[in-house]
Amino acid sequence: MSSVEHETFINVTVEEVFAALLQVEDAPAWMAGLEEVHNVTGRGLGDSFEWTFKMAGKLTFHGRTVFAALEPGRYLREEGSGDLTNAWDWRLSPEMSGTLVRVRVEYLVPGGAVLGAIADKLFVERQNQADLETSLAQLKARLEG
Repeated sequence: MSSVEHETFINVTVEEVFAALLQVEDAPAWMAGLEEVHNVTGRGLGDSFEWTFKMAGKLTFHGRTVFAALEPGRYLREEGSGDLTNAWDWRLSPEMSGTLVRVRVEYLVPGGAVLGAIADKLFVERQNQADLETSLAQLKARLEG
């Protein structure tokens, strides 16, 4: 699997950030490429939601994500499957008046080992890094209001 990671400081409490991450229906408003979230089964360990994601504004993917690990106010792991295989590790740390948010995204590029690896290095990794940075900036702006 390939990966990208980024961190940002958000000037709200860890509880507010964690609650926003679990409010997956709102994620299309701040997560780059996420078009739609539906069929949310809950917000606890093992609960899931389905999604539609658009990459590079052209390719549409569908899948399902499960909340695989939860430590309220500290850690969230989401594991996605379907057209795209991915795992999101969110780590939250209280810092001064707010929260340091660190996220690492692991993903498997469709197309097999060789073609997928080439596509990842040529385009996908750069795009995923930019999308992650944009997403965290938009989450920060949304939460800080």
